[in-house]
Amino acid sequence: MPELPDIVYIAGKLTGAVTGTPVREFTVKQPVVLRNTFDRPPGELLTGREISTVGFKGPFFIFGFGETTELVVNLMYSGRFQHQRQGEKQDGHLCLAISFADGFRLNLCDENKMAKAYLVPGNDHTHVPGIASLGIDIESPAFTAEAFRAVAARNGRKQVRVMINDHTILSSIGNAYADEILFEAGIHPKTLVSRIPAADIDRLHGAICSVMAWGIEEVRRAAQPIQVKVRGHMRVRNRHGQPCPRCGATIRREGVRGYDVFFCPRCQPATRRHFIDWNRPPAGDSGQDAARG
Repeated sequence: MPELPDIVYIAGKLTGAVTGTPVREFTVKQPVVLRNTFDRPPGELLTGREISTVGFKGPFFIFGFGETTELVVNLMYSGRFQHQRQGEKQDGHLCLAISFADGFRLNLCDENKMAKAYLVPGNDHTHVPGIASLGIDIESPAFTAEAFRAVAARNGRKQVRVMINDHTILSSIGNAYADEILFEAGIHPKTLVSRIPAADIDRLHGAICSVMAWGIEEVRRAAQPIQVKVRGHMRVRNRHGQPCPRCGATIRREGVRGYDVFFCPRCQPATRRHFIDWNRPPAGDSGQDAARG
């Protein structure tokens, strides 16, 4: 699923690509992905109108059709947008499409049909599940070190990876950047929040801000089509078995609440006993971690 740096990039690209051009046709290929809260068919409601704004709130993209109508889209785990030019091949299993008068088309594709789209009155998100329960916006001025300390104090019994991944607490950090944030902060993903010293809580807040800024810049620099997930700049995510870019130790993988997490056992030492001793070299490494010193 797209994470905040991806969302910032996609929203920016679509703002320049799809706003201000009349809608020629609104096509629904998979009705299961769309919830229409109006008493008119979506094609009748949107044809001839223009997208005036493209924004986002957490993982939700918000397409404004003036002040009266919004299309809110959550791409979930496998959905993606494609801004399709005339003659260009469709990229994936089409669920929804907005065709524009200039010949371009905005596709919502998802082979698993998990993405969700909601046609709602402007600024009325009552019928959009999850959007009202989003936590503090990590991109907003409200995300101060003091506010983050309060968040940590309320969630002391949680593992830190669980806390920063919970969209009802922080809006919003996905799995890939959660790994990168904890690597930057030097904190093991299974550390209980209550056991993190105050200075390290502040360092974690700083890591969230700096890693997200870094991610936004790296995704922008890659300049890929909006349907492409940019992850080549990751330092630990999906680097299991590779050397840590900081110390040379072997990157490990562990499960947290059913999700794979990646970390360096030397840069992010465990603070409590686990079933696995992460300080021991992995099988087959023949002590090469220690040799890298």
